[in-house]
Amino acid sequence: MNFLRSIKFNVWVRFEAIVVAMLMFTYVFLIVLFPTFYEWMKTYEIAEAMAYIKTSWSIGSESNFTDVVTGIARKNKMYIEISTPYYVGYVDYLGGSQSLSQLSKKQYQQAALNSESGVYYEQFRDERENNTVLTMCSYVGTKSAPEAYIFICNYVQPVGTTVAIFQRQFLFVSLLMMILTLFVSAFFANKITNPIININKHAKQLPQGKFDAKIDEHDFNEIQQLASTLQDASKEIAKSDDLRRELMANISHDLRTPLTMIKAYAEMIRDLSGDNPEKRERHLKVIIDETDRLSSLVNDILDLSKLQAGVTEMNMSVFNLSERLSGVISRFDILKENDGIIIELQAEDGIIISADITKLEQVIYNLINNAVTYTGDDNTVIVRLFRKQPGLMRFEVIDHGDGIAPEYLPYIWDRYYKVSERNKTHKRAKMGSGIGLSIVKNVLEQHGFAYGADSTVGKGSTFWFEAPEYHEQPEPEVSQKQSLRLPRRQNNQNN
Repeated sequence: MNFLRSIKFNVWVRFEAIVVAMLMFTYVFLIVLFPTFYEWMKTYEIAEAMAYIKTSWSIGSESNFTDVVTGIARKNKMYIEISTPYYVGYVDYLGGSQSLSQLSKKQYQQAALNSESGVYYEQFRDERENNTVLTMCSYVGTKSAPEAYIFICNYVQPVGTTVAIFQRQFLFVSLLMMILTLFVSAFFANKITNPIININKHAKQLPQGKFDAKIDEHDFNEIQQLASTLQDASKEIAKSDDLRRELMANISHDLRTPLTMIKAYAEMIRDLSGDNPEKRERHLKVIIDETDRLSSLVNDILDLSKLQAGVTEMNMSVFNLSERLSGVISRFDILKENDGIIIELQAEDGIIISADITKLEQVIYNLINNAVTYTGDDNTVIVRLFRKQPGLMRFEVIDHGDGIAPEYLPYIWDRYYKVSERNKTHKRAKMGSGIGLSIVKNVLEQHGFAYGADSTVGKGSTFWFEAPEYHEQPEPEVSQKQSLRLPRRQNNQNN
């Protein structure tokens, strides 16, 4: 049953159906309609000869006219008779038949004079010759004074034998065509379906991790395009599979490392520092920090999954971003105490925007945290907020770290990773969840804000986003004339 629905079988069947339809069409027009077509052709020859003779009579001399009539009779094997009030002559090239010359022409001449077209046509059976005779009569001049009468006869030869020969020949040709078509249709069916079968085979191998779909340059364009699409999909799936494996490995590492430290320091508290308040506090501080790191990792993964799935809702509000920045930056004060990290804020006052305040603060936090992670030897991160142009604000986070090569900048927004090697291997962040920039990308795209990164190798990087500044729209003023009209309308309605 599956074979009957296959492309190969359907292509073969349709190819055979086309050939059968063509053979039937040929049989109808070559054999069935052959006698009718033959009779029509003979009638057309007589009509054409009649028109040519009448034209020659009016423009030619007597000697030329005789040559014309003789040539037509000889070429078409016709009986042609020209009669005038003073002369009757005929030319017979029908093979020596004398019966036609003895026909009574008076009835044909009168019929031609009575017809509207000036031409009379008749068909009858000549029993002596066992043939059908086509006759046509017309005149030259006017009805009232005809100059001459033209009478033409022609035989319609029996075509039964010819049709029988055609039938036998057609049967032989049909059998030969059907046999040949079987092989030709099978060849083309395989030519069309085999590449699709190969593509299907490669597609089935994708779940097994085989991403080596090949393109045959000799296939049809559509097949090459389909194979190219599968090849591109294979590369993307292979890339996603590699990223998935590396993601799982790095997440496992991120989870294992703090868990190992939590367990180790908890055992140290139990076995060594439980009675020493100073050591116990220091060990507990490590446990708390590692727990926060685990929570941050889990939260980032959940946030990114929600953003990419599009299930998060946007709670838009209008707020002063200049004032909110100091609150976000204050979260990094502990880094200044512990690691000497300096975050320098340069913000213009009074920049108001419309956005989801919680998600935008998360964007700012992730950008600053990323800069802190990769800051240079000066341990300084610069945060800038300014009006790039009237109605458009720009937020920047600048670090003085190693920087990123221009060809790898597009990869920094990849989930969990960023490009750091020429072979496009990904390097995990030294701190944090490592997927902060992916969250930044998704949140800013949801808001419709422009974003990007500029970097110079050896000098540092600048991450930025731009958003329209919010301005309250003034309420439309109602003119005094309009305010006076409203009570009148109400009064009219009341009346």
